[in-house]
Amino acid sequence: MSDSEAKAFGDALREVRAELDLSQEEAAHICNIDRGYFGSLERAEKAPTLTMLWRLARGLEVQPSELLARSEQILDEAAG
Repeated sequence: MSDSEAKAFGDALREVRAELDLSQEEAAHICNIDRGYFGSLERAEKAPTLTMLWRLARGLEVQPSELLARSEQILDEAAG
C-alpha cells in the first residue's frame, strides 16, 4: 500500500467514524483494537492488513468494500 493509498484509507475510516459520531476511542473499543493503533490507521502511519480491514468493517457496521470504495473515491478526487 502506497502512502497515498494509506492516507485515502485513513480518510475513509475517519469519514465513517465521524458519520457514526464516534470518538477514536469509542470506535477502537467497538472494533476491539487499541485506540493508538486506530489513530495510526487514520493518520496513515500504518496500513491495515486484510484481517484488520474485516475487523474494522464489522465493528463500524459497514462492508469492507465500502471502506475500500471510499478510499478509491478519495484517491480519484485527489487525482483531479
